[in-house]
Amino acid sequence: MPGTVSDRGFRHAEPISSEYGGEIRVYESSAADGPHLWVRTKCPEDLNKPDGPQIEAVAHLALHDALWLASQIISLAANHYQLEGKDDD
Repeated sequence: MPGTVSDRGFRHAEPISSEYGGEIRVYESSAADGPHLWVRTKCPEDLNKPDGPQIEAVAHLALHDALWLASQIISLAANHYQLEGKDDD
């Protein structure tokens, strides 16, 4: 996976830009009780003003929850209603 390693040795994935001026970052956690990931999202407070003030939310996910989130994203993206009936040319 492309990304960087922090000075503490934890991997950080490259940020993903959103369509409305925000971004999503995913990175390893140092939680001592097992593998966890941080998911940090940032977006404009007003989606009609992408250059305006930003709000942020952070989730600390156990590995099984991070994998569940990943499977939900893959399933929704692969089966999006706007893809129905389209050819894969």
